[in-house]
Amino acid sequence: MASGGDPSPHPGELVQDLDGSGAITTGTLDLNGIAIEYDARGSGPPLLLVPGGSGHAGVLDRLLVQLADSCRVVAMSSRVASAVRPGSVDEEQDPRVHAQDTVALIGKLFDEPPSVFGFSAGAVTTLELLARHPGHVRLAVVHEPPVVTLLPDAARHPGDLEAVRAAARTDGPAAVARLMTAAMTAPGTDAPPVELRHAGDWLHDYAGTQPEPPTPELLDLFARLAGLQPLFLEHILVPFTTARLDLAALRREAARLVPVAGIDSRGQLPYRAAAALATRLGLPLTELPGGHLGPVERPAQFARALRVLLDERQP
Repeated sequence: MASGGDPSPHPGELVQDLDGSGAITTGTLDLNGIAIEYDARGSGPPLLLVPGGSGHAGVLDRLLVQLADSCRVVAMSSRVASAVRPGSVDEEQDPRVHAQDTVALIGKLFDEPPSVFGFSAGAVTTLELLARHPGHVRLAVVHEPPVVTLLPDAARHPGDLEAVRAAARTDGPAAVARLMTAAMTAPGTDAPPVELRHAGDWLHDYAGTQPEPPTPELLDLFARLAGLQPLFLEHILVPFTTARLDLAALRREAARLVPVAGIDSRGQLPYRAAAALATRLGLPLTELPGGHLGPVERPAQFARALRVLLDERQP
């Protein structure tokens, strides 16, 4: 589905071989004057990964490697994480604009609509992509989109999230972390019970397993991404969590939408939002390994389950 302009990205470079079977190719695309970075590897059915938080593709490198033996996988960074300097972005971010960036990247890098996996803020972008640009996505898998407007007690949450943003302006990281944890874990009114599914047989031997320890490269990336945290708290957290989704459009595309959540997130706001989305659209909720950061913290387990889910939905 290549469209518009030169379909070739800027010359890529090879980054560290994470598992001994070949390196990840990185590149940068100029999309309407915005630089968007991406990582790519593998061959086969096209799969696009859209990360959460500030949106740096590198947090999904280990997941990308696990999936690349059966897919052509591209992980994209957001326009925020791709910025040369963290301070170069000083405006409220809109998931609809991020979805337009995704459309442009798909047009440059794929010859057919890919399956798209997004988690957290990336799942909100993926929902906007499916609702507004359905011809650019074959299947949308959305992992815990933390959209509070979906919840039965929606009115109580924006104030808590605004308090997190206010603390980020005036208080230290400890206060921000405390308020964020409270906002994400506060008990609330749940949607009606939803049908639960599990992709593959991972649940049979899940008890007692632990997250994979982060690699030195991932720890280094986390340290570098700390500079983007103020930007995330100021310009991404509130507009993405309070987004008004086009549920009518998503209902029309429900056959190509898979809401998923981490089994360890049960009871937390992002899990409840995913369950509420499934309920609103009359869909089951598929549980995957880990919690809200399962794609980052349990890449091997998560990839096996996600691969089964994708294989089940292949035409």
